[in-house]
Amino acid sequence: MLFPSARTLGRAPLPLLLLSALLLASAAPAAAQVGGTDSSGTGGNHIIQGRLIGPSGRRSELRLKVTLESSGSGNLYVFSDANGTFRFTSLRPGSYTVVVEGGPDFETARETVLIEASTLRTRRGEMIGTPFSRPITLQVYLRPKREASGQAQPGVLNAALAGVPKPAADLYQKALDAARRQEPAQAVEHLRGALAVHPDFRLALAELGAQYLRLKQPDKAAEALRAALRLAPEDAPTLLNYGIALYEKQEFDEAEAQFRKALKGAARPPAAHYYLGMLLIKRRDLSEAERQFKAAVERSGGEIARAHYYLGGIYWQQHEYKRAAEELETYLRLAPGSADAERVRQTIKELRGKK
Repeated sequence: MLFPSARTLGRAPLPLLLLSALLLASAAPAAAQVGGTDSSGTGGNHIIQGRLIGPSGRRSELRLKVTLESSGSGNLYVFSDANGTFRFTSLRPGSYTVVVEGGPDFETARETVLIEASTLRTRRGEMIGTPFSRPITLQVYLRPKREASGQAQPGVLNAALAGVPKPAADLYQKALDAARRQEPAQAVEHLRGALAVHPDFRLALAELGAQYLRLKQPDKAAEALRAALRLAPEDAPTLLNYGIALYEKQEFDEAEAQFRKALKGAARPPAAHYYLGMLLIKRRDLSEAERQFKAAVERSGGEIARAHYYLGGIYWQQHEYKRAAEELETYLRLAPGSADAERVRQTIKELRGKK
């Protein structure tokens, strides 16, 4: 849900970056390639990928049909994978519509995406196309279907919202709508209103913490998430977000405790492994950090591209240059549009030249 800027490669040795400056950056995992992929495309090299978010703010585990509509190229479709993710590759510039069919429980969701042509101005002033991929990542928030009475369909939110006054539940739904529109400040306003009506509204507290994290307000996020955990101490997504808030506050020991607690349950969020790896790098425990990054990669199905970036740094530190280059190549394959892509390519060349 939260995602690392890091200092670029190529200007300084990667081990130094890993063990110092990189760890001063915000460290949330970036989205990347996942299952539920259609590679037939429309004759280009761009990417539209996304994640389905359920009403509780968690990733949806439902395998829903996702259709990519485009004029003149026909429609493509995939089913989201077990992590609620989907991906369409090999797309040419143009206007697309992502349609998520919600089935009997959720409303159909539609998101319009415009991929602009990549151009480059030559010295003569000419505009030419460039081969660079332009990945676009969406978060699609699922809304429960409502009957004519306005009540949610049975089995969707009824259990989670049992005992929640209708005004609070309605404000919570408005908050989810605002979050879907990428309006975290508006979402916070609705959530605070819901909590004024019903202070022990666990879902609203957890979502409030998540939205404060988006607003880069970790102190307020931690406060809301602590309150949510008093009501559900074992909820893995809330534990993870609480750990992230503590990490951003540089309360690393307590953050580690939250990540490890999140990994004790059945959910075992991959991002908890990732953050543990980051903490262990700070402590220079590279062997254990390696194990955590590998676990993040394995459990996420490739979703956390940045884990490969740091694995590359670990192997460079250990003078395993071939493995380092391979990990960085995987990072670029999963996140081709990353801001540091060109410098990473240069670093790979340097690594390939080492013995």
